[in-house]
Amino acid sequence: MAFVKGAGILAAALALIMLMSFWAAGRARDALDSEAREKLLAEGIAHNFAELPDGVVHYRLEGPESGPVVVLVHGFSTPSIVWDDYFTPLTEAGYRVLAYDNFGRGLSSRPDIVYDADLFDRQLAGLLETLNINRRIDLVGYSMGGAIAAIFTARHPDLVRSVTLVAPAGLGVAANENAEMLKRPLIGDWIVRLFGTRIFYSAAAGEAKSAPNPGAFLAGFNRQLEYRGYGDALLSTMRHYPLAGADASFAAIGASEHPVLAIWGETDEVVPYENATRLMALIPQAQLRSYPATGHNIAFADPGLVSGLIADFLKTQDARVTSAGMGGKPRGPLVRMESRRCGSCSHDPAGDESVVEMPDAN
Repeated sequence: MAFVKGAGILAAALALIMLMSFWAAGRARDALDSEAREKLLAEGIAHNFAELPDGVVHYRLEGPESGPVVVLVHGFSTPSIVWDDYFTPLTEAGYRVLAYDNFGRGLSSRPDIVYDADLFDRQLAGLLETLNINRRIDLVGYSMGGAIAAIFTARHPDLVRSVTLVAPAGLGVAANENAEMLKRPLIGDWIVRLFGTRIFYSAAAGEAKSAPNPGAFLAGFNRQLEYRGYGDALLSTMRHYPLAGADASFAAIGASEHPVLAIWGETDEVVPYENATRLMALIPQAQLRSYPATGHNIAFADPGLVSGLIADFLKTQDARVTSAGMGGKPRGPLVRMESRRCGSCSHDPAGDESVVEMPDAN
């Protein structure tokens, strides 16, 4: 009896220690409040902030005010710094470029709510309204940002002119035992709260090696870890966001007249390249550009290649606008883009687009 009582006391003590450590870890980092944002602006680290009903959004908006608006949506864990090298080529090409940090990432708020598809859809729609962007956008999404872009386009087709999907999530991601463990209640929360910073930083350090400027990339990634709520936001996203199963949104785009460009690394181990077969079946008008010996890091490892592909694709959309009739409707063969098939591709090292052949999807 004494043994049982002693074991109960020990268990209660361990539970109390875990609870206290969980609470303390959550308070160990600074709050991303108005004072912190003012300091970030004064130091030239932040660009701009917009207040939405769910929280404050950090964004960067540059380029000619009259130019077509290109909106860049980043992925699961790395904030909008992933697009830093895209501003110069796209703005010099005449586009007005908007990149922003998804809630829970970068320098945007970490609201204590469920991080699901509705949240990120509200964020993008609200940001466009707040910034008074009242013309159709060219939407670019990388990884999880691809799923955000697809869902947004399916829900708000009249707000989008074209879609570019770079290794898009939404149709499934590679199996990860660690991620599955973190989804479990209590234990996942405790691990992320106490060890998440170390885990996330270690993963980013590996990714940074392939960036053109590894130091700047890692510094930008690490900055978001200085503020509380980042790990909790990622965990909620893992549990509630449709990184798989968003087929209906992609199919809705396929049933529309939205031009679509897909860009993929053929050795992607995060969002498998085999998903491209399913993507092309759902969006038959899409163009696919894939590259061998290239992984999931294609967006930040080779920004010159990807920004060039985007710029060339957008030139076609500009031509559609120029050729529009009096009613504002595009006319001619550019209304729907040519389909591409996939399976093998050859890539000109000078940076030309891949020639893609893809087997039919069953």
